[in-house]
Amino acid sequence: MIVIENLKKYAGERLIVDVDSFEIKPQDRLAVIGPNGSGKTTLLRLLAGRLKPDEGSITYRDSTPLPYYLPQISQSFSLSVKNNLLTCLPKSIGMQERHNLADAALKRFKLEALAHKNAKRLSGGETQRLALACLLVTPKKLLILDEPTSAADIESVDLIEKVLLEDSIKNDTTLIFATHSPRQALNLATKVLLLENGAAAETGSPEELLKNPKTEWGKRFMEHWQI
Repeated sequence: MIVIENLKKYAGERLIVDVDSFEIKPQDRLAVIGPNGSGKTTLLRLLAGRLKPDEGSITYRDSTPLPYYLPQISQSFSLSVKNNLLTCLPKSIGMQERHNLADAALKRFKLEALAHKNAKRLSGGETQRLALACLLVTPKKLLILDEPTSAADIESVDLIEKVLLEDSIKNDTTLIFATHSPRQALNLATKVLLLENGAAAETGSPEELLKNPKTEWGKRFMEHWQI
């Protein structure tokens, strides 16, 4: 379980994250939504340990595993696509098993035809698929993803969502992701957190929050989301 208490993060004098109290339970799939500048990325970086709170705390309880974090802008090594995947695997795994796992990841993310292409020559969407393939080439228990389909086309979005959902259920993964897509929140999330100026404006199930927000601000925000 991840427990947030009196969490504050500033950029200069501006308060950009201000969450009083929030819990993320094991196997939750949490969608973090809100307008640009609402603190989504900063909150995810705090949860991932990439930033330190200025006030308050984020506590990992009950043997919560360390998070694996993927930023919105994906990076790759100047190697072939397959060799990028091989570098993501622990050296303790035998060579044949490493190749088997890499080949399986290529197939799952439909990167087989690009296996020998230099990863630096991929499109933005292909690079995002490769980054996720590297992340999921072995099972993970806690994933924090910043807009994991922001560069993907419609077909790739469907593929990524399918793999994320299958892996989360199969591996009992706790998934935390920021998104601008209401459909993605409905497809993947079990819980939604709506941020307003860094604060938790509303929380609830996807059906409750996305289709029937309780606050006036939430209603105004959701008017811009085509459900």
